[in-house]
Amino acid sequence: MRAGAYPQPSDERRRSRRHQKTSRRTQDPLPKSATGRKLAELFPNGWDWIYASAPHPDESPQWETIGQFPLTPIELEQLHQDPESLVGIRPNAQSRWLVIDIDHHSLYHPSHNPQWLPRIQEMLEDIGICRTLLCQSSFSGGLHLYLPLPQPVSSYWLSICIKLNLEAIGIKLIGGDCEIYPNPKRYVPKGQGYSKYAAIRLPMQPESGFYPLDADLNPLPWTLDQWLAAFEQAASHQDIETFTRALTDSQETYKLRRHHHPKTLNSWQQRNDQEKAQGWTGAGQTNAKLKVFACEARVFMGMDSVEQIANYVEETARNSPGFYQHSRHVHELPRRCKDIAYWAMRYYWPNGTTPLRETKYHSRETAPADFNYHQAKRNAASHRIKEAVTQLVEEERLPKKVCDRAKAIIELSHVSQQTLYKAHNKSLWHPKEYQAPPTSKQSQTQSERDITQQPSKNRKGGVSQPLKLLLHIVISQLLIQVGFVYALLKISAATALALKGQRAGQAALGLQNLEEGGESEGGSIAHQRAEVAHIENWQQLQLSLPERFRRKIEQVKSNLRSPKVVQLPLPQQLETDPTADNEGSRIGEGCDRRIKPLLMQPEMPVVLTEADVGPLRSPSEKEEREFSVWFDLAVQVGIVFDSEWQEGEYWVEAFDGWHPFAEIVATFSVSALNRILENKLI
Repeated sequence: MRAGAYPQPSDERRRSRRHQKTSRRTQDPLPKSATGRKLAELFPNGWDWIYASAPHPDESPQWETIGQFPLTPIELEQLHQDPESLVGIRPNAQSRWLVIDIDHHSLYHPSHNPQWLPRIQEMLEDIGICRTLLCQSSFSGGLHLYLPLPQPVSSYWLSICIKLNLEAIGIKLIGGDCEIYPNPKRYVPKGQGYSKYAAIRLPMQPESGFYPLDADLNPLPWTLDQWLAAFEQAASHQDIETFTRALTDSQETYKLRRHHHPKTLNSWQQRNDQEKAQGWTGAGQTNAKLKVFACEARVFMGMDSVEQIANYVEETARNSPGFYQHSRHVHELPRRCKDIAYWAMRYYWPNGTTPLRETKYHSRETAPADFNYHQAKRNAASHRIKEAVTQLVEEERLPKKVCDRAKAIIELSHVSQQTLYKAHNKSLWHPKEYQAPPTSKQSQTQSERDITQQPSKNRKGGVSQPLKLLLHIVISQLLIQVGFVYALLKISAATALALKGQRAGQAALGLQNLEEGGESEGGSIAHQRAEVAHIENWQQLQLSLPERFRRKIEQVKSNLRSPKVVQLPLPQQLETDPTADNEGSRIGEGCDRRIKPLLMQPEMPVVLTEADVGPLRSPSEKEEREFSVWFDLAVQVGIVFDSEWQEGEYWVEAFDGWHPFAEIVATFSVSALNRILENKLI
């Protein structure tokens, strides 16, 4: 495998990762080789494994955690044998091993103090670990001391046992100096997630700098099979009874330290005395040391002022070993001591006095609240979504479409689209799940009695007052619509909007009657004008038009009296629908539109001919656009039903036949049609 590459998860494993993480992982197939099976059984946990490309011997590996998919046993063997890759795992809940990691620069390394390693091995033998495997961890020269066990034990209590026994001989576990794997992971309260063990690289990886060592720290030319055999042999020689007792004692000791017990004060003071005696051993220890000195002054010496504690901390620090050699805060020591003194006054109290703060995770009377940072963020986002929806409802700006509503809510609540569509938030706004409360106007229309009174349960089946009002409104709207439609069907297209009412009245009386009556009958003429107020036929509508339009109509009629030549499809190209004898004909196989018969247009005589008379004028884009706007409005009003382009102009079909578009639009303009539609909607 090339450097810097690690296997990618397949799509199927990515999809199943979601529910595998929350449930117990099933047993994966083991490698073919016996060595690979032993390695996979010894290091079984594949979740949150670590990977790095094999670096130069003088460089440190760049580890990265792979949490997208688990490491299978087969992949573990492949990466373990790849000289260009480094792989590591995290301890499982049950482990057969523990590793003491001693850094090359640690004071406990044999190159600095040869006595510490034998003391560690003697301590392990006292608790039943009689055989260990000493190995060089990498090219840096650090040590990995493996503690093999014949059977799995709790990883957590195993780490606690070794930690307490190491501290008993004076070894303090510090990251980058001396560590153990599995480590005593931190406590996480219930409901706030979980903590993970620290990851460690696998042993015996080729060209990784890992070598087994003998008692004199000389490398041994072992293979992976030989190392695994030595591991099993060492595990078989452990004193399990002694180790089990040590494990039980460690559990009791750890529980005793964690709970409030008088014996813990003595151990606390002893640890503070050890810190004072040890002093500074390296850089970056000033904060921890000053806190220990302030704790001693406040708790065990009973100092009750900031000045006393600050002076004691400063004096103790200056007299501690290694302070001037390792501390980088000599120039600001008085200020740092004063800050630590303020902290100690708030955090600690003198031994034997009343505590100044709550020392428990939760009170014993109240159950712990299942609440954390992420829950607070989720509740805050839901609250902002509710406020945004309420604001949109009150302002009557809540869109009906899902996308428009989501955009409006995101703009007001400042949440992401992913947060908005989560299951616990979707019911707060989605049209299919959200029920909008009544607006302020609707709530004001109901009296207090209507809101608080229980619904009537009389036997006569009476209807409540709000329901009666709703029925009246619905019936009224229905009657208005039916009456309007009836009026449109009753009157002709010409009488829908008579803009020229006076001329229509004159046309209805008849010009001949007006001439016979003369001026002597002016009063009766005026009376007749008042009586006549409607246009009854097309001739009266034509007379009510302005003079220029009447001249245009006469000109068009005169042009139509002469025969017009229209080129139509040949008989062999024309297919007639036998079922449409009186309703028109169908042209072409794929045409669905019916054409009116020529006999229904007496004012448009045509002569069938096969001669080519030249192309006729087609409507311009402006004419098409204006006619399309007018025709859509006229169809909605109900004054026209069809349209055609004939002889260089548009013709429309009204109640009494076909008419030029110019005649109809003179009376029924776009603005007039819009007014009719507005009145219709109202």
